[in-house]
Amino acid sequence: MRTTKTKITIILGVAAMALATITTRASAQTNSGPVAVTNAPSVADGLTEIYNALANSGLATATNYAVEPYLTYAPKAPAGNCVGGGALVLYNVSAFVGTGLGVDYLGQFSLVSANLTLRAPTHPLNFLGGSWTNVAVVPFVLAGVGTPLSGTSSGFAAITDAGGEVSFGHLWGGQFNTGVCYGRWDNAGDYSGARYHFFVGWSKGF
Repeated sequence: MRTTKTKITIILGVAAMALATITTRASAQTNSGPVAVTNAPSVADGLTEIYNALANSGLATATNYAVEPYLTYAPKAPAGNCVGGGALVLYNVSAFVGTGLGVDYLGQFSLVSANLTLRAPTHPLNFLGGSWTNVAVVPFVLAGVGTPLSGTSSGFAAITDAGGEVSFGHLWGGQFNTGVCYGRWDNAGDYSGARYHFFVGWSKGF
């Protein structure tokens, strides 16, 4: 089992790398004035930054983490760009707290972000015994800060979500989960506003 010192190192590594990426881009935008959308970094650039952040954060060697790909529907996004997706990779500090990195893509819009998640696992089917004790219902809230890589020249974007998931089954030492959530992007230009996610993921270590 990882020591408290190791956990703190991983958490700080994830947060530092993610926030360094965001701060550097925001600073560049501020110092150089408005950034034309046509000159925005590509989605590939964003994925490279996320990979580098993960490689240097210690997350790759963590024993308790979650990988959550999802579909996104944003009804207030520009016409033709309302449907997209993304992924969130979280290091679970405990059964109740997670921190990590996310990437979103919606039409012509892409975003890289650092996130904090608060969870409240419950086991409402424990009374049935057997494998039913492995089923968890988990309400959660998420808050994050991100910077758009394309689609808008906005600086920092605020990210909020609230929803729930059901964890079940066993594979490769972890559990599957599926769920839905509602959230918002704010200060994301034309892509600001409500959004809905449907996700299917996998977590290990809890």
